Amino acid sequence: MNEVRKCNQAIVLSQGIDVLLAIKNTKASTTGEIWKQAMPEASRRTVQRYLTSLREVGFVYLVREEDELEYRYFLTGKAKQLFGATDTQITGN
Repeated sequence: MNEVRKCNQAIVLSQGIDVLLAIKNTKASTTGEIWKQAMPEASRRTVQRYLTSLREVGFVYLVREEDELEYRYFLTGKAKQLFGATDTQITGN
């Protein structure tokens, strides 16, 4: 039973990393785009849950412009550090 739990945790971690990479590598990081790129085998609702969890722990933030239908997701500095970004790359200075 413990081995199954560890395997499930590894799968969740791997999928979370895939979601973060999709956001990192996509200009229009909407739920739909992330779903297509990172988790096409999952339901859209599952992707939304991952995004909510990643937002709650401070890895992503979202923006919605007035003329856009969907939120766009962006990496926070905390998430960018996971991918080896320097402080200069994070702040843009």
